[in-house]
Amino acid sequence: MAKKNGDVDLGSRNHIAQGTRINGDILTEGDIRIDGQLEGTVQSQGKVVVGHTGTIKGEVKCQTANVSGRVSGKLNAAEMVSFQESGVFSGEMVYGKLSVDPGATIEGTFTIAGKVKDLNSNDKQKGQGKKTG
Repeated sequence: MAKKNGDVDLGSRNHIAQGTRINGDILTEGDIRIDGQLEGTVQSQGKVVVGHTGTIKGEVKCQTANVSGRVSGKLNAAEMVSFQESGVFSGEMVYGKLSVDPGATIEGTFTIAGKVKDLNSNDKQKGQGKKTG
């Protein structure tokens, strides 16, 4: 089916093949799989997959991430991050849910997305409803 100008296929998939090196930033509205090397930033409105041979040094922003390779830097996944047994992570991670298979190596700072913000906003709402006399 042909797309009109301005229509985006969010089901599109991008692939950085093994043996490919990129220095720079990638912005995609679809999913992306990285089996090569990237130094820079990846922003995806979908899923980022880092294959066994994939390496990212920099920042990843996405909805979900599946890591079998190496990621060092910042990883921010609004929904889910999954580490396979060969996955290696070092850095700062913000995630909705986290799954780590036995054998995966992760180190750094880990924050569950939205939990602190949700607690603070609930406290403010409770305080606003109270009347003092």
